Amino acid sequence: QKALKEREEEARLSQITEEAVQENQALQEIMAQGRNYLRVLKEANDAIPGEVISRKISMLEDVIQRIFDTVLKHPDQMGEIEQFMDYYLPTTVKLVNAYRDFDSTGIEGNNILNAKKEIEGTLDTINQAFERLLDDLYQDTAMDITTDASVLQTMLKKDGWAESDFTGGMKE
Repeated sequence: QKALKEREEEARLSQITEEAVQENQALQEIMAQGRNYLRVLKEANDAIPGEVISRKISMLEDVIQRIFDTVLKHPDQMGEIEQFMDYYLPTTVKLVNAYRDFDSTGIEGNNILNAKKEIEGTLDTINQAFERLLDDLYQDTAMDITTDASVLQTMLKKDGWAESDFTGGMKE
């Protein structure tokens, strides 16, 4: 029975190690993809001369970088950015590249102007949405910290080390 338990524990540890390796590989793939998207955005931003659109793209680059930095610090959040990686980010890059293409045509026709204006407005929405995503990545951590702070305050009050609503237990 002891040998059986040892083999089961060894198998469990092996599975944990294998899962950690797979998780690390997935994280590395996401980070590589992210760096590529950021590179493409930066190249497009450098090619677009307009200040307003350039500022919007720079803000976009910043929030995307912060999202990747957060996931790198908290790999357990990888699942939270799946749709971001599969749809939102590639589509955003596609829009920015389309804007660059429209801008480089040298033609200011109605169709091009309307499309550029639509993309500019959409970038505002995208920036707000990506900032919300970044904030959501911190939701679990913020709840844990809030809970810890609340428990600590309650314990300090209970033990008489802080102003208390409790009767008794006050330290002299």
